[in-house]
Amino acid sequence: MDIKSIIAKKRNRKELTKDEIKVFVGKYTKGEISDAQAAALLSYIYTNGLTEREIVDFTLEMASSGDMIDLSQISDNIVDKHSTGGVGDKATLILMPIIASLGLPVAKISSRGFGISGGTIDKLESIPGYDSEISLEEFKQNVEKVGVSIIHQSFNLAPAESKIYKLRNEIGCGDSLPIIAASLMSLKVASGSNKIVFDITCGNGTYIKTREEAKRLARLLKRLGVLLGKDVGSVITSMDEPLGYSVGHILEIKETLECLQGRMSQDVGDVVVSLGRVILELSTNVKDKVQNERTIIEAIKSGRAYDKFKEMVASQYGSLEYIDNVEKFPVAKNVIPVYSTEDGFVERIDADIVGSIARYLGAGRMNKDSEINRTAGIELKKKIGDEVKTGDILAYIHTDDDTKVMGATQNLKDAFKLTTKKVIVKSKVLDII
Repeated sequence: MDIKSIIAKKRNRKELTKDEIKVFVGKYTKGEISDAQAAALLSYIYTNGLTEREIVDFTLEMASSGDMIDLSQISDNIVDKHSTGGVGDKATLILMPIIASLGLPVAKISSRGFGISGGTIDKLESIPGYDSEISLEEFKQNVEKVGVSIIHQSFNLAPAESKIYKLRNEIGCGDSLPIIAASLMSLKVASGSNKIVFDITCGNGTYIKTREEAKRLARLLKRLGVLLGKDVGSVITSMDEPLGYSVGHILEIKETLECLQGRMSQDVGDVVVSLGRVILELSTNVKDKVQNERTIIEAIKSGRAYDKFKEMVASQYGSLEYIDNVEKFPVAKNVIPVYSTEDGFVERIDADIVGSIARYLGAGRMNKDSEINRTAGIELKKKIGDEVKTGDILAYIHTDDDTKVMGATQNLKDAFKLTTKKVIVKSKVLDII
């Protein structure tokens, strides 16, 4: 069989066999199939979909395209949490040390950011010295001894997934639910986790636009979990507004530290506590929602979660001087306030606009090879529901590029929509599946 016949088969809406999927994944990973051919197949998958059996086969083939990590000797319960991404999404950074502080081992393999969604690894690497590319043996040791390790998908872990992920984003197929599901689950199969919670973000600040689409993905992931022997839960959260107050790598690390010390915005708190209690429901004998939420909150209040974050950073050679004194982090050359020109209540903050501006300022990659500026970003001073007076500061722009200040200022002001009526603030948590 050759790739042209496989492409033609999916173009004609026919189901691919296990062997055909194996040929495509294997040859594309080795570079024996061109990006153009792979893009054609992914485009037809985007249009015509995959059966449940095809998704399982894609999952297993992507997982087995590289190393497979076995963590079963550490614990029967290995926890992982994955977000589909969004603007200002630092929930992973906050939640993973919380869970580890409760005695549940966390093995997290993350990626760098692309587009308007910042990557967990990019944020952690903003801490001087933090090594996201430690060896596989060190990773296992940290999971066992520290209880948590977050590393980059840099060694030979599911290389097919990484290659397909980059391509599908470049060709506008990033929101293909079957490929998303196979991609996400392949990483979990390869990384050795078996208690997995997905934060499925939806709205204009991410690639999943509607709540119904997010629910379809959640149900698909749960079904794949059953077929693959993994316990899976999903929390669907709104990404119409940036999560928290900061967008940008160093800014988000600073906010993460504040959250772990108990100074957390309501939207971040809702998301973190909901994700945490689902993890506890999957991983322990305690199924009481209220009790599990209290357990998550107590881990923060007691300081155990903050201490665990520091322990994780130190175990991967990050400098604790910056954690203990955030004033040591570098600051952008320009920190410019954006003022309101009217009175009212914040009804909307367009996450897509905010994320696009942050990327324009240097906080995000314009393409897969772009460099990022870790000091760049946006610091919100008002959130949905807040009252605003003329002259109040809506946000600060952080950038080293003088030429970008004026345009970013006006565009960021346009991201805020005000109303004369008081706004009822709704939880960012939409569904739990």
